[in-house]
Amino acid sequence: MPRFEFLAARAFGFARDRRGIAAVEFAMLLPIMTLLFFGMLEASDLFTVNRRLSNATNSLVDLVAKEPSITTSELSDLIVGVTRIIEPSDTSTVTMKVVSVTRGSSPSDPVTVHWSRDEDGAEPYAAGSTYDKLSDDESLKPGQSLLVAEIGYNYDSGLTGRVFQLPFEFKHQSVRWPRKSSRVQLCASSDPATCTS
Repeated sequence: MPRFEFLAARAFGFARDRRGIAAVEFAMLLPIMTLLFFGMLEASDLFTVNRRLSNATNSLVDLVAKEPSITTSELSDLIVGVTRIIEPSDTSTVTMKVVSVTRGSSPSDPVTVHWSRDEDGAEPYAAGSTYDKLSDDESLKPGQSLLVAEIGYNYDSGLTGRVFQLPFEFKHQSVRWPRKSSRVQLCASSDPATCTS
């Protein structure tokens, strides 16, 4: 048998041989299946955290809007309590702000900060400064007030980060009208004389 015919017969025999084809297909699909697996894990984790943050933002602003006035210590307690909604995720990178905003007597007046507090008890927005973070500031009519809760979170799931870039930055905002008064007053104590004007 000439050498060419021998090589052709061997190549033809190799092409017809089906042994090991499952292993080759598995090796080709393994990277795709691994990517899908970790992608679903990471997406599920991010979806869960996003839902918790949305619930926390809505709860915080809703609780503040229920009262005509709130003390700084009550507000700090609410922020601590709302932080528990986000757990068991690491909450060390959570930032929370509650802001009361108002508009003057004219429709052309800017939306300004009445008072603000963050998770550290500080004042993130100075009273009287313009607040430009409302998605629709036309909804705030002259002489009215709104409460805004802002939550930011840099989340690192501890997973691989192969599909989604980690840490993942979340930002949520929720807005409510005061329920029992035209504006919610922030007070240093239960004495009405200590409230914001």
